[in-house]
Amino acid sequence: MPATTLPSNVQLVDADRNAVLTNFPERGAEPPSWSSSAAKQSAYHICLATKDDSAVQPFVVYQPEFIDILGSSPVLRVVAEEKKFPFAHEAGIWIPKTREVFFTSNQFYPEDGARKKISISKISVPKSPDGEYKWEVVSPTPDILTGNGGVNYGEGALFCSQGQGNIPGGLIYMDIKPPYATKILLNHFHGRPFNAPNDVVVLPLDGSVWFTDPNYGVLQGLRAKEKLPNQVYAYDPKNGSLRAVADGFSRPNGIAFSHDYKVCYITDTDAYDGVGGIIDHALATIYAYDVVKSAGSTKPDRPYVLVNRRVFAFTDCGAPDGIKIDLEGNVYSGCLDGVQVWNSDGILIGKILVPGGVANFCFTDPGVLLLLNEHRIYEARIRAVGSLVRE
Repeated sequence: MPATTLPSNVQLVDADRNAVLTNFPERGAEPPSWSSSAAKQSAYHICLATKDDSAVQPFVVYQPEFIDILGSSPVLRVVAEEKKFPFAHEAGIWIPKTREVFFTSNQFYPEDGARKKISISKISVPKSPDGEYKWEVVSPTPDILTGNGGVNYGEGALFCSQGQGNIPGGLIYMDIKPPYATKILLNHFHGRPFNAPNDVVVLPLDGSVWFTDPNYGVLQGLRAKEKLPNQVYAYDPKNGSLRAVADGFSRPNGIAFSHDYKVCYITDTDAYDGVGGIIDHALATIYAYDVVKSAGSTKPDRPYVLVNRRVFAFTDCGAPDGIKIDLEGNVYSGCLDGVQVWNSDGILIGKILVPGGVANFCFTDPGVLLLLNEHRIYEARIRAVGSLVRE
């Protein structure tokens, strides 16, 4: 598509000019003002979405293939806002039958100030493109302590609980109807408490549950010390087995399987120090693994394992948090400047700029994403379809 025919909210990065910077502004410095030109050619796209106001051109094309992902008329709009606390941070669990998305807040101190709290909310997704979203806080019974990532699971939702104090973290199942009854699915590794389970996904090939466990619980004062390395686990609810499946991370965070379940992507957010700071030289990396049946197993029903670890991508802004895949195999991750998108070769092909960044997000209806932006939820309408939408 020629630059002159691009929608007015799409900007095109000129490859030649972007390869050479004439100056290097300090990280976090005031970015250039937003352009209204549909064919913006900028050599500086570092942390563009740091302004308080919305971008005029939030869709950034680094490679022409991103134009096909966006479609002919991409839209980005705010659909929910809450100024009192950071209500929209993690999870993003799409429940198609009820047309609702469940999500978790960031940590905050409630009015009583007793201890840090994370709330769980849900938002209804309208069927029409211009429909109204409605959200509300829900009250799980019993409560899910410091919830984080989540995934749809069976007839309900499965949340990571980071735990707090002497209450261990783990995986907690929640009904999606009032009174939102909960049940602990898992809360220890063979007697040792987890650090702070962060994100979780299900491998449909065998129904196993895979989740990350970084040490943010210690860094953020939820518990006194670590009892396990920062690693990734797989739990098989059919036989109750629990395995460590990947290690060597500084802070494993987001996790997702490819659209064909042949690849597992895991993010490392070492660049986020856990207390609001950014470490420029730390890992901000997405790793890829092949998902295969265990070659060393002597059992007829061999479990799936991860092999051939390699760097898939490194983010230019902040670190990759939540991660999702579309049906074409493209990889999306929430970053400090919004959502960044790579093709299956790990080449950055585009961005959806969101002021203040995105921790996590989810695909809902085909061509619709909900982006969790702490005090706001954005809806992005593009052409791509999320791989979990088909489940």
